[in-house]
Amino acid sequence: MIKISRDDTKWAIACKVTTDVLEQVAHKLPRELQGEGSKIVAGNQGFAALLVFGDLPDETLAKQLLVSVTPVYLLDFDDNAPVTLKLDRKKTRIIETRVNEHPADFLEEQGIVAPGYAFTPSPVKSVGIVEGISLIEARRAMPPGAEVKVKVSEHPRGVLVGYATTAGSVARQLGKRAYLIFHNPADGDFSCMVQEPDHSLSAYSPPPQEPNPNVPALDNVLGETTPDGILRVLEIPRELLGL
Repeated sequence: MIKISRDDTKWAIACKVTTDVLEQVAHKLPRELQGEGSKIVAGNQGFAALLVFGDLPDETLAKQLLVSVTPVYLLDFDDNAPVTLKLDRKKTRIIETRVNEHPADFLEEQGIVAPGYAFTPSPVKSVGIVEGISLIEARRAMPPGAEVKVKVSEHPRGVLVGYATTAGSVARQLGKRAYLIFHNPADGDFSCMVQEPDHSLSAYSPPPQEPNPNVPALDNVLGETTPDGILRVLEIPRELLGL
């Protein structure tokens, strides 16, 4: 018997489609996953998701949607190996691509909160600079839905992105260097990560704080070793980080 809890999303199908279409998909689920076993939620800009509270992801149902819409996202909320899979239809071919994002984060960007994954907002403020790109390039490279929530603006080095994680994603897409700044006003923690065009990372945190042990430590950022100095040399307004 399939274990069902409406407080725990197990998997989902999401795409830009009407809820009526997803209702038809839901009718193809096993009987115990219909009704209380699943839920259809509308998000931002035409996005919608079929959230399922039991069993394993059904790739067949996701692929059936490709007849009328592309791309379709199949989301697996497995605690040990969560997967966000993008399915694209290219003429007679189906192309599968893994998106480097937790399913709950992906849905949240589309305005959908998955039961069991309603995150408490983090006090950490962040911002990023992607070097050598234009606003048009930045917006084209942003993850789906991010352009609605994340502010981008021109910067002497390229583009200033109002959320460090999105800046990192844009830089990876375009093969550019990015400076990713994080500050927690609650405890004063400050760090700057430098993401190179080959996606490698290094980080600097002012003493006595310790940098991330999984990322090589820098001695400085462009010669600066204080939060004020780093923000000044990168031309980032202090108020964006709550300083």
